Amino acid sequence: MSNRSWTTALTRFLGCIVMASAACASSPKVKPTCAISWDRSADHWRVAEYHLTLWKMNGEQASLKGTHVIKAPMTQVSCQDAGANTSGRWQATVQACLSDGTCSQADKPMSFQVAEP
Repeated sequence: MSNRSWTTALTRFLGCIVMASAACASSPKVKPTCAISWDRSADHWRVAEYHLTLWKMNGEQASLKGTHVIKAPMTQVSCQDAGANTSGRWQATVQACLSDGTCSQADKPMSFQVAEP
């Protein structure tokens, strides 16, 4: 499978991040103990790690983005471990990366709202 077809196929699989069991809602409201998870690709055995980029939205402005590396085969991380540890509206994207450093394009940002504890 070529790199281009691999990343295209992978992007389709990573098209939706599931926040605390909510399926692709525009901005699901979740508890601070939520988990961010995603589907693995059909050729998941090639994926070495996932890059989860997370940022908090303050009105129309975003805070500094933080990228967290999650070693494959894990496809889930707690919101708090990823950095979504305060209430407010957050956005996240996921990229799958091979051991040679080649990464898929980031998926479409997924929004979620962390509720007050």
